[in-house]
Amino acid sequence: MASGGGGAASSLDRLDSVLEGLRRRSVTAEQVYKDWRVLRILWESCHKGSDAGVKIEAAAEEIAHDLNRISDGEEEDNEGPESQFLLQLARDCETKTKRLMAEIGEALDYLYSSCSTGGSTISSSLQLQLMSPATLDVSFWPRFVSHAQSNVLRISQIVVDHLGHEHFGIRDQVFTFYNSLKSIKRYFGLLLSDPKFPYLGGSGVGEGAGAKTDDAVPSIDASLGHVVSLVLRIVDRCSVHWLDCKTGRIQVEKGELSKFVEDLHHEVHPRNPTFMSFHLNFLLTLCCISNNKDEEMDVVMQFCNYLFNSERGDFRKEVPSLLTLFVDATTKLKDKDAVKSFFPEINAMLVEIASLFEVNCRKGHKLDDSPQCSELLTRICLLRAELSLMAQIHNMSEIISNSSSSSSMLSDWKDISRNLSIYSKNLPLEKIEGGEKMLAFTESLFQEVESLHQSFRDKKITGCIMKNSLLLLFFKIVIFKEESFLTDLLLLKSGNDATSMASGKDRIALHLQKLEYFPLILSDERMKNTEDIFRAFKPIEVFFRSLTSLNYSFLIAQDEMILSFSELLDKMNQLMEAKLKKIIPQFPLFAFPTTFRLNFVDSLSTNLVELLKYDPVSIALAKHHIEEIQRHLQSLSSFLVDVSKLQIEEDQELKDIGKQIIHLAYKAEYVIDSIEVDAQWQDFFWLNDVLEELRLVNEKACGIQLTIRDAKVLVPENVTKDVSRGTFPRDGTMAIDEIVVDLWDQEEMITDMLTRGSMSLNTVSIFGMPGLGKTLLARKVYNNRIVMRHFHIRAWCTVSQVYEERQLLLQILADISELTDRISEMNDEDLEDKLWKMLKRRRYLIVMDDVWSVGAYNDLKRIFPDDHNGSRILVTTRSRGLALEINPHREPHSLRALSEDESFRLLKMKVFNEEDCPKELVAVGKEIARQCRGLPLAIVAVAGILKMTEKSRNSWKKIANSLSSQVLNDPEAQGQSVLELSYQYLPEYLKPCFLYMGVLDKDKDILVSKLIQLWLAEGLIPKTQTKSFEDLAEEFLVELIDKSLVIVSRRRSNGKVKACRLQSLMLDFCKSKAKDANFFQLVTRCDDPYASFPSSDYGFEFDFYHHLRPVSFASYRLAVCLKQNQFLESRPSGLGTRSLVFFASTDSETRWPYDISFILHNFKLLRVLDFECIDVASFPVEIGLLIQLRYLAVGGYVTSIPQSLGNLRKLETLIVKGLRGKIILPNTIWCLTSLRHLHVKIHVAFNLDDEESENSSVLENLVSFSRLSLPCGQDAERILKRFPNLRKLSCIFYESQDSSTTFNQFPALDFLTHLESVKILYFGTPLNDGKFNLPSNLKKLTLSDFRLPWSHMSAIGRLPNLEVLKLQSGAFEGQIWEMKEGEFQRLRFLSLDTLDIVQWNASRDHLPTLERLVLQNCIDLEEIPMYLVDIPTLQMIEVNCCAQSVEESAIRIREECMDMGIDDIKVFIRSSDLTT
Repeated sequence: MASGGGGAASSLDRLDSVLEGLRRRSVTAEQVYKDWRVLRILWESCHKGSDAGVKIEAAAEEIAHDLNRISDGEEEDNEGPESQFLLQLARDCETKTKRLMAEIGEALDYLYSSCSTGGSTISSSLQLQLMSPATLDVSFWPRFVSHAQSNVLRISQIVVDHLGHEHFGIRDQVFTFYNSLKSIKRYFGLLLSDPKFPYLGGSGVGEGAGAKTDDAVPSIDASLGHVVSLVLRIVDRCSVHWLDCKTGRIQVEKGELSKFVEDLHHEVHPRNPTFMSFHLNFLLTLCCISNNKDEEMDVVMQFCNYLFNSERGDFRKEVPSLLTLFVDATTKLKDKDAVKSFFPEINAMLVEIASLFEVNCRKGHKLDDSPQCSELLTRICLLRAELSLMAQIHNMSEIISNSSSSSSMLSDWKDISRNLSIYSKNLPLEKIEGGEKMLAFTESLFQEVESLHQSFRDKKITGCIMKNSLLLLFFKIVIFKEESFLTDLLLLKSGNDATSMASGKDRIALHLQKLEYFPLILSDERMKNTEDIFRAFKPIEVFFRSLTSLNYSFLIAQDEMILSFSELLDKMNQLMEAKLKKIIPQFPLFAFPTTFRLNFVDSLSTNLVELLKYDPVSIALAKHHIEEIQRHLQSLSSFLVDVSKLQIEEDQELKDIGKQIIHLAYKAEYVIDSIEVDAQWQDFFWLNDVLEELRLVNEKACGIQLTIRDAKVLVPENVTKDVSRGTFPRDGTMAIDEIVVDLWDQEEMITDMLTRGSMSLNTVSIFGMPGLGKTLLARKVYNNRIVMRHFHIRAWCTVSQVYEERQLLLQILADISELTDRISEMNDEDLEDKLWKMLKRRRYLIVMDDVWSVGAYNDLKRIFPDDHNGSRILVTTRSRGLALEINPHREPHSLRALSEDESFRLLKMKVFNEEDCPKELVAVGKEIARQCRGLPLAIVAVAGILKMTEKSRNSWKKIANSLSSQVLNDPEAQGQSVLELSYQYLPEYLKPCFLYMGVLDKDKDILVSKLIQLWLAEGLIPKTQTKSFEDLAEEFLVELIDKSLVIVSRRRSNGKVKACRLQSLMLDFCKSKAKDANFFQLVTRCDDPYASFPSSDYGFEFDFYHHLRPVSFASYRLAVCLKQNQFLESRPSGLGTRSLVFFASTDSETRWPYDISFILHNFKLLRVLDFECIDVASFPVEIGLLIQLRYLAVGGYVTSIPQSLGNLRKLETLIVKGLRGKIILPNTIWCLTSLRHLHVKIHVAFNLDDEESENSSVLENLVSFSRLSLPCGQDAERILKRFPNLRKLSCIFYESQDSSTTFNQFPALDFLTHLESVKILYFGTPLNDGKFNLPSNLKKLTLSDFRLPWSHMSAIGRLPNLEVLKLQSGAFEGQIWEMKEGEFQRLRFLSLDTLDIVQWNASRDHLPTLERLVLQNCIDLEEIPMYLVDIPTLQMIEVNCCAQSVEESAIRIREECMDMGIDDIKVFIRSSDLTT
C-alpha cells in the first residue's frame, strides 16, 4: 500500500486525534470523524505526491486547525453538552468534508464518463490527476466497502430509535442493501485478489492498469473509480441522513425512510440499468486485456456468480454462453459498431434477470422455477442466435480460412435449438403459442444456416452470397423479435378485448411492412451476389439492432408505459421513421411536369394494370404495393374527372390536391419503373412512402363533396369528330393552309416589287409584329400565279432566331429538286456549290422567313448568284431596323394590322364559314374581334374557341369578358393573352398534344406520322373501345387544326394531313408554356455547358471534353438541338428522364460514327429515344436495358439489330435509318408484342433459314411496316401472315431463287383484311404470274418496277375501295393503256411516273371521282385524255417533265373547264427545261 510522507501522515493523525476527542461531545463531530475514516482510506490508496492525496492532506490540516480552537480557547467541560460554538464549528468542518467527498466522487465519475464516451475535456486539476495511470492502489477495497456497510447499518438504528422494533420491513430493506454491498465487495475482492489478474492487484503500478486497451470500453482505473464514486456517494448520503435524523433536522417518517433506502439501494443493484451497464462495460474491459480465452471465461463466470449469487440452474448455462459470445465478438471483430449495437439489449436482459431473481428470492422460489423465467430463457436463446449470426456475417474471412470455425458456430446453433425446445415447454399459457412459433422459426433458421455453410464448403455459393444470405436471416430474426415484442405489448395493453387485439394486430402488420422490405430485397437473386449491397446495408444493420434497444427503452420508461398501445406504436413509428430518414437516401429532385393531370393519372393506372398482368419477376417484391397504388390512382382519376367539370381557379384546396396527385403519380411512375428496370434497395422504401402519401391524399379527396351542375367534361371518349376526308385543297398546291385574310392589296404590292424593277439581284422585306400575318402574306405571294410564272425556281426556308446554315441550304435544295441521300450526306461546302450551280443562269425567288439577324441573311446571300436576270430574295422579319440593314436602298413593306371591320369579317369566316353570323352574336362578336387588336393570329385563335363553344350570347360574352379583363395597350402582349386564353379553353387531353408540337417544330414541318407515334409513346392518346390509337390521335390533331392552333403545311394524296407546323408566335407561346409546366427542356448551343464548347469539331480532337464534368439533367423530357459530338461527348445522364429527342444541328455525314452504349446506361428509364439524327457505329447490345422504351429511332451504319431488342416488350415504334443497304432483323422481334410501327431504311429482312414454323408467334398489334424485303411466293406469304392487323405496308419483293412456278409469283395479300395502304418495289425478271391478289379493303396502292403488261391492271381497277394509285418506274409496260368500264370507281388520286406509255385511253366513266392527276417523267405520252374535262370532281392537274404536248393538253383541259364555268381547276406545270 502506498502512503504519504511523515508530514502528511501527521496532518491526518492530528485531525484523527482532535476528532477522537470531540466525537463524544458532538454528533456532528462524530459524523465528521467517520467521514474522515473513509477519506483516510482513499488517501492511503493514492500514490505519493498525487494531487488527490495532497488535496486530502490540505483539507485535513485546515479542519484540524479549526477544531483545535475548541481545545485551545474554550474552557467548558469536555463532557458537557454541545455548545453553540462547537456545533457551528463542527458543521463548518462537516461542510468542508462533504464538499471534498463530492469533488472526489465527481472527478471519479467524470473519469468513467469520459472514457465511456471518448470525451477529453477536464474541468479540474483533481480530475486531471485522477485520469493519470494507476492512480488508485486497489488493495484498499475491502476496508473501504466495509466502512460503507457500517454506514448503511446505522440507518437500521434510526428505525429502532425513531420507529420502534415493529418496523421490520424497513430493517429488512436495510439488510438487503447491506448484502448487496457485501456481494459487490466479494465480487470485486475476488477479482482483485485473483492471481490470474495481476493487472488488478499489487501496488497498482503497471502498464495495464491505467491503459485503455479498447476505444469501445472504459479503462480499469475509470471503472474502479466509478465504483468508488458510487460507494462514496452511499457513505455520504447515509451519513447525512443519519446526522439529519440524529440532530432533528428532519422528521423521521416510515414512508420517506423506506424510499430513501430503496433509492440508495437501487444505485448499486443489478436491476438498475445504469449500474448493469457499468458491469457490462467492466466485463468487456477485463476481457479486452485478458491474455487468453480461459481468462475471459473466468471473468465471465465471476460476473455470473455475482449476478446469480452462486445459484445454479438454466440461467447459469445460458447467460455465460451469451456473454462469452458477446465478449468474444467484441475482442475479435473489427466492426465494433455491429457488436456495440447488442449492448443495450444484453444490458436490458440482464436487468430483467436481476429483477426476476430478486422477486423469486423474496418469494422463496428458485430462479428457474417460474414460467416467466422460461420465457426469458427463450429470449436469451434467440438473442444468442442473433449474435451468432452477426459474428458470422462480420467474420467471413475466418469462416473461409478455418473450417473448424464454421463447425463451432453450427454446434452453437444446435445447442440453442435444443435448449429452446426445453424452455418452450414451461412457458405461461398465454405465451405457449408464441413459444412454439419461436421454436419453429429458430429450427428453420438453423436449417438455412446449416445449408448455407454446406453449400459454401461445397463451393456452390460464393462468400458474397453467403454473407448477404446470413444478413437476410439476421433481419428475419430482428423482425420476428419486433413482432413478438409488439404482440406482447398489445396483450399487456388490451387484455382480452378482441376488438382491440384485432385492430392492434392490423397496426402491427402495417408497422412491420416497411421493415420486411429489407429481407425481401436481400432475398432477390439479383441482390444476393452483389458486394455493394452489403456495404449499403451496413447502416441498416445497425438500425435493425437499434430497434430492439428502442423496444426495451419503452419497457424501462414508466412514463411511456402509461400510454395506450396505439399511442406507443405511433411514438415508436415516429422514432423509427426518424432513424430511417437518416439511412434511406432522399428521393431525387426531378422537374416533374405540372400539366396533363387527368390523362397522365389515367394512363399510369392503365400501364400498372398491364404491368401486373404481365407480372415480371422484377416486381415480385413490390407487387402488392403496386396493386394498391393502382387502385388509388384509379380512384383519384375519377376524382380528377369530376374536378375537371368545375371551375377550380378560385378553389385553392382543389388546386393543391390536384398538384399533389400529379406529383405523386409521377413519383410512383419513377419508382415502379426503376424497380422493374434495375431495382435499388431504396426504391422499395420510396415506393412505400409514395403509397402512404397516396393513401392520405385519396382519403382527403374522398372527403371532399363536389357539387357538379350542368357540367360537361371533354374526355377523349367523347371526341366523335371524324377526320376530314373531304376534297383536296382547292388551290391545288401543297402549301400551308391559309388563314382566310383579305390581303389582295398588299399581295399585289409585293408581287410588283418582285416581278418588276431592276434586273439585278434585289431584296424585298416585309416587317411587322408577331401574329400580324407576315408569313401568310409571303406564302400568298410565293404561290401567286404571276410569281410562279415569272420565276424559274422558287424556294422557301425558315430561319428563326437560332439557325444552322446547313439546315437552310437543305430546305432550299429540297424545294428545287428531290433531296437524295447523296445530297443530304454532302458537307457544307459541297452543298453551297450544289445550290450555286442550280441557281446559276436561272431566275429565282428565295423566301427567307422569320429572319432575326443580318448574319443569317449574309450567310446565304453570298451563295446566290447575280446573273442580272431579275432574281429576288423575299425576307420577313419583326424588325424594321433589321430590314433596313439588309437593304438600305428600299423601304421595307410594313404590314398593317386589320381594321375592326376586317377583323370581324375574318372572325365570322373562321367561325361560321359561308353562313351568316346570328344577329344576337354580332355585337359581342365585334367586341371580341376589336379586342384582338387587328392581329390575324389572335382573331383566328379566338375563333377556334368560339367554334367549339355554345353559340349563345352568354357564352360569347363570357369569352369577351375574359379578353377585356386582360386588355393591354401593347397589341403583341394582347396577342399573347389571346393565345393564353385559347390554351386554357383547350380540353385537358389536348394540352399535352399541343405542347409536344412546340418541341418538334424546329423550324421544319412536323411529319404527322412521327408526331402521332410520339404521342402514342408518351401516353398522350388514351385507349378506347371503338377507335385505334392512330385514328384517335389523328382526330386530336384535326381538333387542334380546327381551333386554328396548328397549320397544315402538306397533305397526303388521300387528303389527310401529312405535315403541319406552328405559326412563329404560336411556337414561341408553346415553348414558353412547355417550359413553365416542366413539360420539356429544350437544350441548345446557347445553354450551359454547351455555350463554352468549341465552335468547330477540332476542339474535341484535343481532348477538350476530358476536362468537363458530365452533364446531368433532371427534366422529364429533353429535346436536344446540338452537334452530335457536342452532346455525346458531354457524357449526359438523366436519372428520371423519360424522353430524349435529338435534333442534329448538322446533317452531314460525320467523320466517325458514335458509340452510344453509355447513353443506354445513363438514361435507364427512357420511354422515347429519338437518335435518328445520330450516326451510330452499330446497334448497341445494351438497348435491351431500356425496357420502358415505347419509341426507338436510331440511324447510322447499322447492318443488324441485336437479339437483346426482344427485351423491349413495351416498344410500340421502331425506326432504323440505316446508311448502308439491308438490315437483318433478329428472331426476337417476335417478342415485341406491343409493336405497332416498324420502319427500317434502306430495307429490312428476316433470316429465313432460322425462321420458326408457321404456328409461331405473331405481331397482332403491328399496323405499319416498311421497308420489308421478301422473296416472291410462299415465303413472303408465310411471313406476312404473322402481321394479321397490318394497315400500311411498304416492301420490296424480289425474285425467288426457287425456280418453281409457285415461288416466283406475286404473293397473295388478300388475307391482310385490314390492309389499307401498300407500296411495293420489285427486283427481278418479270413474274411468272403477274396476277394481283390484293385485299378488298385497300385504299392506297403504289407499284414500282414490275414491268407487267397493262392488261394486268384490271385486277387493280376492280378494287372497290381504292382511292389512291401511284404507278412508278416501269410498274407497267406497253404503249397503250386502255381503261375498262367499271374500274377505279372510287379513285381520287392518280400518279403516273416514269412509264413508257404513249397512248392513254380513258373517259369520265373510268375515273368518275378523280380529284387530282399527277404526270411525271412520262416523256413518251402524247396527251392527257380530254374526256377528263367531264369529271366533275377534278381539282388539279400537275405535269412535271413530260412532253410539251402533255403540257398543252393540260392547259386545254383547264381552258375548257373555264369555258364551262368551272374556274377552280388548278394546273401546275414544271418543264424539264427550267429556262423556259
